Amino acid sequence: MPIYEDIGISTGAYANFSLGAALLRIAEIAPAAEILDGGLHSLLDPANARVVELSGLPFSVHGPFLHFEYGSRSGREHRKALDEHRRHIAAAAELGARVYVVHPDLQRRWRGWDKRVQRALEQSFDELAALQEESGVTIAVENLPFVRHTHFKAPGDLDLKGLGLSLDVGHAAVTGTLAAWLQDDHHELKHVHLHDNEGHVGGDQHLPLGRGVIDAAPVLELAREHGATVVLEHKNEADVMESLRHLEERGLVRRAAR
Repeated sequence: MPIYEDIGISTGAYANFSLGAALLRIAEIAPAAEILDGGLHSLLDPANARVVELSGLPFSVHGPFLHFEYGSRSGREHRKALDEHRRHIAAAAELGARVYVVHPDLQRRWRGWDKRVQRALEQSFDELAALQEESGVTIAVENLPFVRHTHFKAPGDLDLKGLGLSLDVGHAAVTGTLAAWLQDDHHELKHVHLHDNEGHVGGDQHLPLGRGVIDAAPVLELAREHGATVVLEHKNEADVMESLRHLEERGLVRRAAR
Protein backbone atom coordinates (compact mmCIF):
# COMPACT_ATOMS: atom_id res chain seq x y z
CA MET A 1 0.00 0.00 0.00
CA PRO A 2 1.55 3.36 -0.99
CA ILE A 3 1.81 6.20 1.50
CA TYR A 4 0.15 8.83 -0.72
CA GLU A 5 -2.79 8.88 -3.15
CA ASP A 6 -3.41 10.48 -6.53
CA ILE A 7 0.14 11.34 -7.67
CA GLY A 8 2.98 9.64 -9.52
CA ILE A 9 6.77 9.77 -9.20
CA SER A 10 9.32 9.82 -11.99
CA THR A 11 12.02 7.16 -12.02
CA GLY A 12 14.39 10.07 -12.71
CA ALA A 13 14.68 10.36 -8.92
CA TYR A 14 16.23 6.88 -8.99
CA ALA A 15 18.40 7.19 -12.09
CA ASN A 16 21.21 5.11 -10.57
CA PHE A 17 18.86 2.30 -9.52
CA SER A 18 17.83 -0.58 -11.73
CA LEU A 19 14.30 -0.07 -13.07
CA GLY A 20 13.04 -2.88 -10.86
CA ALA A 21 14.48 -1.28 -7.73
CA ALA A 22 13.14 2.15 -8.74
CA LEU A 23 9.60 0.83 -9.27
CA LEU A 24 9.65 -1.09 -6.00
CA ARG A 25 10.62 2.06 -4.13
CA ILE A 26 8.01 4.20 -5.90
CA ALA A 27 5.31 1.61 -5.16
CA GLU A 28 6.01 2.08 -1.43
CA ILE A 29 5.36 5.82 -1.72
CA ALA A 30 2.85 6.53 -4.50
CA PRO A 31 0.24 4.71 -6.62
CA ALA A 32 1.84 5.40 -10.01
CA ALA A 33 5.19 5.94 -11.73
CA GLU A 34 6.62 7.68 -14.74
CA ILE A 35 9.39 5.72 -16.44
CA LEU A 36 12.17 7.94 -17.78
CA ASP A 37 12.75 5.80 -20.85
CA GLY A 38 16.50 5.60 -21.41
CA GLY A 39 19.75 4.34 -19.91
CA LEU A 40 19.15 1.88 -17.09
CA HIS A 41 15.39 2.37 -17.48
CA SER A 42 15.02 1.81 -21.23
CA LEU A 43 11.85 -0.07 -22.15
CA LEU A 44 13.66 -1.58 -25.13
CA ASP A 45 15.60 -3.74 -22.67
CA PRO A 46 13.62 -7.04 -22.39
CA ALA A 47 14.57 -7.36 -18.71
CA ASN A 48 13.08 -3.94 -17.99
CA ALA A 49 9.92 -4.77 -19.91
CA ARG A 50 9.52 -7.89 -17.78
CA VAL A 51 10.04 -5.88 -14.59
CA VAL A 52 7.29 -3.43 -15.60
CA GLU A 53 4.90 -6.32 -16.29
CA LEU A 54 5.62 -7.88 -12.90
CA SER A 55 5.30 -4.62 -10.97
CA GLY A 56 1.64 -4.08 -11.89
CA LEU A 57 2.17 -0.36 -11.19
CA PRO A 58 0.20 2.09 -13.37
CA PHE A 59 2.69 4.20 -15.30
CA SER A 60 3.35 6.87 -17.86
CA VAL A 61 6.48 7.02 -20.02
CA HIS A 62 8.76 9.96 -20.73
CA GLY A 63 10.10 9.21 -24.20
CA PRO A 64 13.79 9.65 -25.09
CA PHE A 65 15.14 13.20 -25.31
CA LEU A 66 15.20 13.65 -29.08
CA HIS A 67 14.61 17.39 -29.21
CA PHE A 68 17.81 18.17 -31.13
CA GLU A 69 16.70 15.82 -33.92
CA TYR A 70 13.19 17.29 -33.89
CA GLY A 71 14.66 20.77 -33.92
CA SER A 72 16.79 20.04 -36.96
CA ARG A 73 15.64 21.23 -40.37
CA SER A 74 16.98 17.96 -41.79
CA GLY A 75 14.31 15.53 -42.96
CA ARG A 76 16.65 12.65 -42.21
CA GLU A 77 17.07 13.77 -38.60
CA HIS A 78 13.30 14.08 -38.15
CA ARG A 79 12.80 10.61 -39.57
CA LYS A 80 15.43 9.26 -37.20
CA ALA A 81 13.63 10.83 -34.21
CA LEU A 82 10.22 9.55 -35.32
CA ASP A 83 11.53 6.04 -35.88
CA GLU A 84 13.06 6.02 -32.40
CA HIS A 85 9.82 7.22 -30.82
CA ARG A 86 7.91 4.61 -32.81
CA ARG A 87 9.98 1.83 -31.20
CA HIS A 88 9.53 3.20 -27.70
CA ILE A 89 5.80 3.90 -28.15
CA ALA A 90 5.29 0.31 -29.30
CA ALA A 91 7.07 -0.96 -26.18
CA ALA A 92 5.09 1.42 -23.94
CA ALA A 93 1.78 0.35 -25.53
CA GLU A 94 2.53 -3.34 -25.14
CA LEU A 95 3.21 -2.80 -21.43
CA GLY A 96 0.05 -0.73 -20.88
CA ALA A 97 1.39 2.81 -20.49
CA ARG A 98 -1.23 5.48 -19.87
CA VAL A 99 0.65 8.45 -21.37
CA TYR A 100 3.79 8.83 -23.51
CA VAL A 101 5.53 12.23 -23.22
CA VAL A 102 7.43 13.77 -26.14
CA HIS A 103 9.79 16.75 -26.15
CA PRO A 104 9.52 19.10 -29.14
CA ASP A 105 12.57 21.00 -30.45
CA LEU A 106 15.72 22.36 -28.85
CA GLN A 107 17.79 24.69 -31.03
CA ARG A 108 21.54 24.78 -30.47
CA ARG A 109 21.62 28.31 -31.89
CA TRP A 110 18.58 30.57 -32.00
CA ARG A 111 17.96 32.35 -35.29
CA GLY A 112 14.45 33.53 -34.48
CA TRP A 113 11.15 31.81 -35.22
CA ASP A 114 11.72 29.41 -38.09
CA LYS A 115 8.68 28.43 -40.16
CA ARG A 116 10.56 25.42 -41.50
CA VAL A 117 11.08 24.06 -37.99
CA GLN A 118 7.44 24.78 -37.15
CA ARG A 119 6.25 22.88 -40.23
CA ALA A 120 8.59 19.96 -39.52
CA LEU A 121 7.41 19.71 -35.92
CA GLU A 122 3.74 19.84 -36.87
CA GLN A 123 4.28 17.20 -39.54
CA SER A 124 5.94 15.04 -36.90
CA PHE A 125 2.96 15.57 -34.60
CA ASP A 126 0.66 14.43 -37.41
CA GLU A 127 2.64 11.20 -37.67
CA LEU A 128 2.69 10.76 -33.91
CA ALA A 129 -1.09 11.26 -33.87
CA ALA A 130 -1.37 8.30 -36.24
CA LEU A 131 0.79 6.26 -33.84
CA GLN A 132 -1.42 7.41 -30.96
CA GLU A 133 -4.50 6.07 -32.71
CA GLU A 134 -2.76 2.84 -33.69
CA SER A 135 -1.21 2.15 -30.28
CA GLY A 136 -4.01 3.39 -28.02
CA VAL A 137 -1.49 5.29 -25.87
CA THR A 138 -2.11 8.99 -25.25
CA ILE A 139 0.85 10.98 -26.60
CA ALA A 140 1.45 14.36 -24.96
CA VAL A 141 3.87 17.11 -26.01
CA GLU A 142 5.80 18.88 -23.27
CA ASN A 143 6.43 22.63 -23.12
CA LEU A 144 10.14 23.41 -22.74
CA PRO A 145 12.10 25.94 -20.64
CA PHE A 146 14.57 27.12 -23.29
CA VAL A 147 13.32 30.68 -23.76
CA ARG A 148 15.20 31.39 -26.99
CA HIS A 149 15.85 27.83 -28.12
CA THR A 150 12.46 26.18 -28.62
CA HIS A 151 9.30 26.66 -30.65
CA PHE A 152 7.02 25.36 -27.86
CA LYS A 153 7.10 27.35 -24.65
CA ALA A 154 3.69 29.09 -24.62
CA PRO A 155 0.08 28.20 -25.48
CA GLY A 156 -0.65 28.34 -29.19
CA ASP A 157 2.99 28.21 -30.31
CA LEU A 158 2.32 25.00 -32.25
CA ASP A 159 -0.62 22.98 -33.53
CA LEU A 160 -0.29 19.64 -31.72
CA LYS A 161 -2.42 17.91 -34.39
CA GLY A 162 -4.60 16.02 -31.95
CA LEU A 163 -1.87 15.16 -29.45
CA GLY A 164 -2.31 16.10 -25.80
CA LEU A 165 -0.40 18.60 -23.69
CA SER A 166 2.07 17.55 -21.01
CA LEU A 167 2.34 20.73 -18.94
CA ASP A 168 5.70 21.01 -17.23
CA VAL A 169 4.98 23.53 -14.50
CA GLY A 170 8.65 24.21 -13.75
CA HIS A 171 9.40 24.89 -17.40
CA ALA A 172 6.46 27.28 -17.55
CA ALA A 173 7.76 29.18 -14.51
CA VAL A 174 11.18 29.59 -16.16
CA THR A 175 9.64 31.03 -19.33
CA GLY A 176 7.12 33.21 -17.47
CA THR A 177 4.18 31.43 -19.11
CA LEU A 178 2.60 29.53 -16.21
CA ALA A 179 -0.35 31.91 -15.82
CA ALA A 180 -1.01 31.62 -19.56
CA TRP A 181 -0.88 27.82 -19.42
CA LEU A 182 -3.36 27.75 -16.55
CA GLN A 183 -5.78 29.70 -18.77
CA ASP A 184 -4.91 27.78 -21.96
CA ASP A 185 -7.73 26.82 -24.31
CA HIS A 186 -5.52 25.80 -27.27
CA HIS A 187 -4.50 22.33 -26.09
CA GLU A 188 -6.02 19.35 -24.27
CA LEU A 189 -4.26 18.85 -20.93
CA LYS A 190 -3.38 15.18 -20.41
CA HIS A 191 -0.37 15.14 -18.09
CA VAL A 192 1.52 17.37 -15.63
CA HIS A 193 5.13 17.43 -14.45
CA LEU A 194 5.31 19.08 -11.05
CA HIS A 195 8.46 20.57 -9.47
CA ASP A 196 9.64 23.99 -8.30
CA ASN A 197 12.25 26.63 -9.19
CA GLU A 198 13.07 30.30 -8.75
CA GLY A 199 11.60 31.32 -12.10
CA HIS A 200 13.72 32.78 -14.85
CA VAL A 201 16.38 33.80 -12.30
CA GLY A 202 17.25 30.26 -11.25
CA GLY A 203 16.44 28.18 -14.32
CA ASP A 204 15.08 24.64 -14.48
CA GLN A 205 16.20 23.50 -11.01
CA HIS A 206 13.62 20.76 -10.23
CA LEU A 207 13.48 21.90 -6.60
CA PRO A 208 11.07 20.43 -4.04
CA LEU A 209 7.69 22.15 -3.97
CA GLY A 210 7.57 25.06 -1.55
CA ARG A 211 11.11 26.20 -2.18
CA GLY A 212 10.45 28.36 -5.22
CA VAL A 213 7.83 30.48 -6.97
CA ILE A 214 5.27 27.82 -7.92
CA ASP A 215 1.91 27.44 -6.22
CA ALA A 216 0.87 23.83 -6.76
CA ALA A 217 -2.78 24.39 -5.75
CA PRO A 218 -4.16 25.84 -9.03
CA VAL A 219 -2.09 23.36 -11.02
CA LEU A 220 -3.55 20.36 -9.21
CA GLU A 221 -7.04 21.83 -9.43
CA LEU A 222 -6.67 22.17 -13.20
CA ALA A 223 -5.19 18.69 -13.58
CA ARG A 224 -8.04 17.11 -11.64
CA GLU A 225 -10.61 19.09 -13.60
CA HIS A 226 -9.19 17.65 -16.83
CA GLY A 227 -8.53 14.15 -15.49
CA ALA A 228 -4.81 14.64 -16.22
CA THR A 229 -2.17 12.47 -14.59
CA VAL A 230 0.33 14.27 -12.31
CA VAL A 231 3.95 13.27 -11.71
CA LEU A 232 6.57 14.68 -9.36
CA GLU A 233 9.77 15.12 -11.36
CA HIS A 234 12.78 15.41 -9.06
CA LYS A 235 16.43 14.36 -9.03
CA ASN A 236 16.41 12.31 -5.82
CA GLU A 237 14.06 10.72 -3.31
CA ALA A 238 14.72 13.29 -0.59
CA ASP A 239 13.29 16.01 -2.84
CA VAL A 240 10.31 13.78 -3.71
CA MET A 241 9.49 13.29 -0.04
CA GLU A 242 9.87 17.00 0.72
CA SER A 243 7.40 17.80 -2.08
CA LEU A 244 4.93 15.22 -0.81
CA ARG A 245 5.12 16.60 2.73
CA HIS A 246 4.53 20.10 1.36
CA LEU A 247 1.48 18.95 -0.61
CA GLU A 248 0.11 17.02 2.38
CA GLU A 249 0.54 20.00 4.73
CA ARG A 250 -1.45 22.14 2.29
CA GLY A 251 -4.17 19.52 1.95
CA LEU A 252 -3.38 18.97 -1.74
CA VAL A 253 -2.64 15.24 -1.48
CA ARG A 254 -3.90 12.66 0.97
CA ARG A 255 -2.33 9.74 2.71
CA ALA A 256 -3.63 6.38 1.58
CA ALA A 257 -6.00 4.56 3.91
CA ARG A 258 -4.22 1.83 5.86
